[in-house]
Amino acid sequence: MDVLKTTTEEIRSKDAKELISAEQEVRKQLVDLRMDVYTAAATNVGTIRKLRKTLARIKTVQTEQARAAKG
Repeated sequence: MDVLKTTTEEIRSKDAKELISAEQEVRKQLVDLRMDVYTAAATNVGTIRKLRKTLARIKTVQTEQARAAKG
């Protein structure tokens, strides 16, 4: 799955376990990219912003699903 090109509809179509794994994948990529920036090896620092937005979308969908399951 290409995380940077994932749409909100694709995220909403996933179940809770898939969302957790996607969140972990995004967080890992974010950490790796941040380390590249700190060691001056990064070439495209704009990717950090895209990853953060993707992570926010995933967390939003997780919250929506939790609220829907609750009530």
